[in-house]
Amino acid sequence: IFVNFSSLESSCTRSFVVTNWNQPIEDHEITRETVWSLEGEDSGNQNIDFIGRGWQKREGATLESNELGNGSLQMNTMNGLNGIILDLSLDRVWLNETYDGDELLSQDFEMLGNGTMVLREGYSEEGYEEGFTAEISVSEASINRSWENGELSERIIIEGNGWLSFNGGDNNSSGGGFGEIHTFYFESFDEDGQRRIQNFQLEANASLRISGVSDFFSFELDDLIIRERWSDDTREEQFFRAFGGGEFGFEIDDDQFSIDVNGTIPMIHLESTGGETVSDTIIVDGTYDGDAEGSFGFVRQIVDSGIQENSEGVRYEVDKIQNEFWFNVSATPFGPISQEFGAEHNLTYEFTVPQEDWQNRTVRLQYVEDNGSVSNEFPPESPIVEQPTRPEASPLISNQISRESGKSPQIVVPGDRFVLFGNPSNTLEVTINSIIEKEMDGHIVEVAEWTGEFDFEEIMASGFFVNEGPLSGLLYEVSRWITLESGDENQSSDISFQEYQKVDRILYPSIITADENTPPSLESVRFREGFLHTEGGVSHIEVLINDIDTDVVSVVADFSSIGMGLIELSDSGLKGDLTIRDDVWTSLVIHNGLEFGDFYIPITIIDYWVEIIETAEISIANLPPRVTSVSFSQSSAIRGESIGITVDCVDGHGVSEVIVDLLSSGGELYPLNFSESSGMWSGEFSVPITVAPGERGIPLRISDLQGAEIITNGLKLTSLLRIDNEHPTVSSLEVWRDGSPQSYISDQEQVIHPVMVSGNGGQITHHIEAAISDYDGVSSVQAKIGRLAEIGKSEEWLLMVDDGTSGDRLAGDGIYSLEFIVRSTIPEGDLEIKIRATDIYLSSTPLEDQGHVFSVYSSDCCAGDSSWISKNMSSIVLVTSFSLLLLGMVAVILQIRKSDFD
Repeated sequence: IFVNFSSLESSCTRSFVVTNWNQPIEDHEITRETVWSLEGEDSGNQNIDFIGRGWQKREGATLESNELGNGSLQMNTMNGLNGIILDLSLDRVWLNETYDGDELLSQDFEMLGNGTMVLREGYSEEGYEEGFTAEISVSEASINRSWENGELSERIIIEGNGWLSFNGGDNNSSGGGFGEIHTFYFESFDEDGQRRIQNFQLEANASLRISGVSDFFSFELDDLIIRERWSDDTREEQFFRAFGGGEFGFEIDDDQFSIDVNGTIPMIHLESTGGETVSDTIIVDGTYDGDAEGSFGFVRQIVDSGIQENSEGVRYEVDKIQNEFWFNVSATPFGPISQEFGAEHNLTYEFTVPQEDWQNRTVRLQYVEDNGSVSNEFPPESPIVEQPTRPEASPLISNQISRESGKSPQIVVPGDRFVLFGNPSNTLEVTINSIIEKEMDGHIVEVAEWTGEFDFEEIMASGFFVNEGPLSGLLYEVSRWITLESGDENQSSDISFQEYQKVDRILYPSIITADENTPPSLESVRFREGFLHTEGGVSHIEVLINDIDTDVVSVVADFSSIGMGLIELSDSGLKGDLTIRDDVWTSLVIHNGLEFGDFYIPITIIDYWVEIIETAEISIANLPPRVTSVSFSQSSAIRGESIGITVDCVDGHGVSEVIVDLLSSGGELYPLNFSESSGMWSGEFSVPITVAPGERGIPLRISDLQGAEIITNGLKLTSLLRIDNEHPTVSSLEVWRDGSPQSYISDQEQVIHPVMVSGNGGQITHHIEAAISDYDGVSSVQAKIGRLAEIGKSEEWLLMVDDGTSGDRLAGDGIYSLEFIVRSTIPEGDLEIKIRATDIYLSSTPLEDQGHVFSVYSSDCCAGDSSWISKNMSSIVLVTSFSLLLLGMVAVILQIRKSDFD
């Protein structure tokens, strides 16, 4: 805010920054000591004390405040002899507030503790002994109070046990009743001035005492149960049960007579549920003897139910209740209670509606005399129909409790005055008295001493607030005295709020004055992806800042030299930042221009106190040309075939050349020509014989006018060239015999493959040699030679080898051989054989290319391949057999001679 004032006598100017009172606009985190109390103007009515610690933290626009400690709660709602006295020791008192700016968004107030509670009802000055008292030992008390969006809610839970007394009953009384409360539970929830939930449970037993003339007797109520639960305007549960009985006996001793009284109470059973009576039973039976004798009794019980008209003829469902009393005398005429003895009997029937919330419930009285006569009475205006009354809201703290708030100058001078209007219920006028220095958590800080008046009345607040740095406006120390008006005419319902607070720890920021600050510095600048390129390049720039005070608030990179302007970076998880508050400031960068190379860019670093500018070097890469489409003159080709190609590619700097680069596949370079009319690059290339079959991308070497070059194989393009796999071929075939080839070309220029059969009955050895070629390499070669094969294998594919065995003359020369022996029984004529080869991609010789014709002829020129051994085999066998026989005979003779010697 800038203020300018001028007049004929003087002029002045002043500017200042606005902050939030006690809530600095900068991110911060502090703790404080807090002591406060709430007291009713009538100090005996209500009192809450708190001692604890507070915590306040701002992140951005949201400020959260918490207070946690312990204290006590005293509440006295006694109105004369009746009311509630509550005294709690609070183990946990917690207050949480959330602000947006200086606007209070929500407030949560929680109290947990234990203590005592006294409840008194039904007492009066005239009949002091006619009331009900419950003394509760509170084991758990919980009070939760929430305020949000202008709506207040409060939940109270009290749980415990204790003692009860009614009509003055106790251990020493001669009347009334008393007992032990096993379970006491009370829960209420009020919201926006309405009681939404109420739940009350009491389970106890009791002793009832009835006094006689000179003594008393008692009987027991084993069950005394009361339960009632409300949800909004619906009573969800109502239950009452009193059940018990007992015996009694006492003596009446007078100057004139003495009587002993004995009796039993077999049953007392009073019960209602859902607001209707289900049992109304009392039975008493007794006798007396001594100077007078007799019996007495009382019976009250429901004997029937039905429909009954009232005095106006309106029909109602009623219970018929027997109400009978008798007193019989069998001796002297003196009464036991200073009355004349006389027999008495009274029988009355009450016709009563079961609804316990109604008034004047009895619609008919029927009197039965001893002589049998019957008379009726119809009470007027009975019944009076009434609905159960919803409990009214009765919050423990009905006033909205919040401190003053509003806008205030960040830096003040003595004499300044301003008003805090943020909280309409607590408007505070602040006056600055002086500027001094204080020590705050080890920091020497300039603070402003101030006093304040709530609602422009007498001074009711004072303290010191920080007057420099990021914590400007924070209350270092404050005392408050506030009166919260209840709005009632009775000022005794007003509440007085007293508080003292003082900051004891500063968790963030670590530097709160200019003298403590160390300027930040630039450590490094890099692109997360490693580089940034031209023509739409996308990358994240990361600037590492060295700041031991961790109070940098802004980092800006100036990319104006490459036409990108100022770029703001983030260290709060935005703009691509990976980690919050790790000193790495990040932003997403998109470079649509053509500028590339090394650039020096200014980096501006701003912390709370200073602003520095440092220069960093970055490199921007030149994006090479991009291929947009590739098309071929045909979709498939075989190796060695020439193919036409058309390429469309773009580059901001212009494309200088496009080359089909097949060097890596064993081919050559094929430059393409540019067409001005079509804007395409086109030409032809020859498919290398070494390229593997299948879908293949054709590598392209593309350069722009600035020297950027790229080699692409086109795998990401839709146009791929399919290289067909050719089957292996048999380039030559020969039949060999006796170390020389036998195949020849006839006069008709036909290839003849002669196979000779011995006319002398011998066998002649031949072998086949087939030269096989394939671009990918031969996996196997097989031959089916029919009758030339061994007996039983005429239809089998026999493996041909190129490993120097089975007649193969040279291993690995690409010529595959198969040796076979021609039997003399094979007839003459043409014989078709088959040869097939398979390459490494499982492509085989087609059937139409597998057949070859051999010519079988017979010749008497030789006896085949029989040797001297084979020609003289019979003689060799005879000589060998005779030699073996002779050796056997010699061995037998030697054995016989040896036996004789022994």
